[in-house]
Amino acid sequence: MGFRAGFSPGAGAGGGGMEEWGWSGSSTESPSSSSDGEAGPPGESPEPSPGPEAPLRLNVGGSRFVLARQQAALLPGSRLGKLAVCRRLEHGLGLADDYCPERDELFFDRDPAVFREVWQLYRSGRPCLGLGLGLCSRRYRSELRYWGVPRARAQRCCRLLLRERRQREAEEEQLRRQLQAVLGLGLGLGVSPGSGPWLARLRGRLWELLERPPCTVTGRLLWVSGCLTVLLSITVLILGTVPELSGSPGPTLWALEAACSCALSAQFVLRLASAPQPHRFVLRPMSLAHLLALLPFYSELAAGRPGPGPYSRLLQAARPLRVLRVLTLARYSTGLRAFGFTLRRCSQQVCCLLLFTALGIFTFSALVHQAEHHLPGTNFSSIPAAWWWAAVSISTVGYGDTTPETLLGRVFAFACISFGIILNGMPISMLFNKFSDYYAKLKALERASVLKGRGGMALKDRARRKLVQCCENQVSRD
Repeated sequence: MGFRAGFSPGAGAGGGGMEEWGWSGSSTESPSSSSDGEAGPPGESPEPSPGPEAPLRLNVGGSRFVLARQQAALLPGSRLGKLAVCRRLEHGLGLADDYCPERDELFFDRDPAVFREVWQLYRSGRPCLGLGLGLCSRRYRSELRYWGVPRARAQRCCRLLLRERRQREAEEEQLRRQLQAVLGLGLGLGVSPGSGPWLARLRGRLWELLERPPCTVTGRLLWVSGCLTVLLSITVLILGTVPELSGSPGPTLWALEAACSCALSAQFVLRLASAPQPHRFVLRPMSLAHLLALLPFYSELAAGRPGPGPYSRLLQAARPLRVLRVLTLARYSTGLRAFGFTLRRCSQQVCCLLLFTALGIFTFSALVHQAEHHLPGTNFSSIPAAWWWAAVSISTVGYGDTTPETLLGRVFAFACISFGIILNGMPISMLFNKFSDYYAKLKALERASVLKGRGGMALKDRARRKLVQCCENQVSRD
């Protein structure tokens, strides 16, 4: 701003070291000042006119303002209120960042947008907190604290708006931390104090390779091998249900299953050994699914080769747990992670959908039973017998294996189908929007983590965004 940090005692009116601050070089009105009290461009200089009660002339971030001392004294505890009663220059310089003796104005290196609202408070008695809300709410509150303006003096609608913005920023920060935890970025890599430095580095490096997004060649190889192992294990599970293959004498499928299970077990052990908090790692849903998916293999291994025996039925009942290996693909798919995170964040909406579906099934099954139970050989002999028809109709699948015969029953069937269409259509848009938002944020965090791990910068993306921003600014100016 061209201001000098030091003020020459001879530049003022009194010329002494303890001179009276009478604002003798300022003027109450000038051609550069606007009618509402905000001064004009910085290039114009005011005309001096003496007056001990001249208004305060302020330069806040390059914008000039004029405020009467009587208005500034309305809040004596604020920064401007103290300046209004200040009569010595050294006291005034203690409240401002700088002083320009040529223009006789004080300089404050603060945000002028927020100060316009503070200035409006002194002029009208009630500030409007709308202009400064483009800032972060924490920075906005720090600006108000700097000027000594209590937020209670603002209008109630403005206080509510500021509170809502603060809550929204807190929710966004919480969401960012949860998304980082989904990608494994929110956990520290510290180890127990008794471990040596080499062990700490080894565990940290191993955790980054296994859990975090791959950013090196080794990490990508581990990522691809783990994904192929899970896919091969699922393929073996599918082929094991084919009678022609499951009855073959060769132990090919068993050997493939053993190799995949051992590889998945080794991955789990390495993750557990390198986890910063092993007990929390074991209790994660993904880790529990991983353990349950390995349970059938080790149960069969403990009981011997699969075949007839005293525990054959128990082992066959545990085989469907291998399907949980599909969930382990979420470690290698950002889309699956985003889908699971969406279901967790929208758990209340999903529960409401299930509740409304259950109420609809019970209601329409009872109505159709009342309309059809008197017919001989009907499938709606009881309300539980009508649950299947109600579930198929309310989901708009309509197998057609069970249909009402009476006119009243068909009317109830049409109402059930209409209710199902409305019920199924409501949460789709909400879930899709949430999923798209979370997926985009997860991809952005994953990309940022990869770039940080590589030690590089997205210069191409930054240059493109900067070019687009410059073009938009040029178009807006034209």
